[in-house]
Amino acid sequence: MASSRLERIGTIVTRVEGLLLRGGIKPDDRPLWYDVYKAFPPLVEPKYARPKPDIKPIKPILYHEDVIRAKFHSNGYGMGAVNMLSPTGESHTKRLLKQYEKLKREGVLESELVEKSAAAVEIERQDYTKLKNTRAPEATSQSQITEHLKDIFNEK
Repeated sequence: MASSRLERIGTIVTRVEGLLLRGGIKPDDRPLWYDVYKAFPPLVEPKYARPKPDIKPIKPILYHEDVIRAKFHSNGYGMGAVNMLSPTGESHTKRLLKQYEKLKREGVLESELVEKSAAAVEIERQDYTKLKNTRAPEATSQSQITEHLKDIFNEK
């Protein structure tokens, strides 16, 4: 039945509607997309004879930071984990970019900027980790709790 018609005569929606009205398809056997299409019809009906839309070329958007990010990622420096709960919201790559710009203002050679920036951010990260470990007594208390639990289960 559907093979006798050309695709230019009607849309797939009109064909399914016709089959539903004439009993070719039971209402329980209608396609899943049919109800979605009826609930949210497109603004322009998809007909065969519709003219092609004017396709405008997409302008390439490339920021200065994108080139620097590409340098870091190509050398494997920008692949740090991101803490989504951090109030500062600074990713590893963002810290690398800030350090890159700082070193560039100081007059470091262009060929050495990526490596020196990565090394400086790594030193900052290590200093922050050391500072956090000295300030955080919960790390030692956690080990104390673990030892205490081991002692509880050993005693009888």
